[in-house]
Amino acid sequence: MPTMIPFSSPDAYEEISPVIAHRGASGHAPENTRAAIELAARQGARWAEVDVTISADGIAVIHHDADLKRCSDGDGLVIQKRLAELKQLDVGSWFAEQYRGEQILTLSELLVLANHLELGLNLEIKPTIGREPETVWAIHKALQQVHFEQPLLLSSFSIHALQSARRHMPHITRALNVEAIPADWQHRLEEADCAGLHFAKEFFDAAQVSAIREAGYHMLVFTVNDADTAQGLLQAGVDGVFTDLPQALEQALGNARGGSVSH
Repeated sequence: MPTMIPFSSPDAYEEISPVIAHRGASGHAPENTRAAIELAARQGARWAEVDVTISADGIAVIHHDADLKRCSDGDGLVIQKRLAELKQLDVGSWFAEQYRGEQILTLSELLVLANHLELGLNLEIKPTIGREPETVWAIHKALQQVHFEQPLLLSSFSIHALQSARRHMPHITRALNVEAIPADWQHRLEEADCAGLHFAKEFFDAAQVSAIREAGYHMLVFTVNDADTAQGLLQAGVDGVFTDLPQALEQALGNARGGSVSH
């Protein structure tokens, strides 16, 4: 696939919020849907994290699991369904009846929505193994179709996806997702020229966090729904936390600091 002129974006971490809505306001609305993204914005979130994979016909869509069963009325794999088939699914009523009729979003639709809501986005690349280049290319195509005017961050557990992102979209900030911080974290970050490391709160280690920060890298932590935990992580030097409950954390952290959340 030819490399086209890359979408240009400033360093996303310069604009990052300490509170990032995890799959939208997923504690109160079905994850990764228009409803969850709109609710996150209404609740005061300035950033949202979503998951991006591809349909059988190569369209970037917003969905976390490889399988459709958990979050829709369909079954089978996302990668085996064309966009027209995916659009027929209800991805809301599994969460609550009031959300019946929610449709899977394409990335292009999400970019338009986030522009309107003035939300920064962390797109987590969720490729099917072996389909990393196609997934990244689909993201690249969506970013060419929609002029995205907000801060943008790409992240993935897949080093292959991140390396592909570096080739096709070198000016978009990249981050490596891990559960636990690996001993060779710097080597892993350098493999795809990543600016940040995102890890699970259960594996927080103060010494590692200090070393990563001293080396000039950024850190985000998932998934944090407790304000005291979030406050402790921020004080320890991480840049922000992913949460299912953005309103609760925004309010708690804002009150703790005597005003709006800043970092």
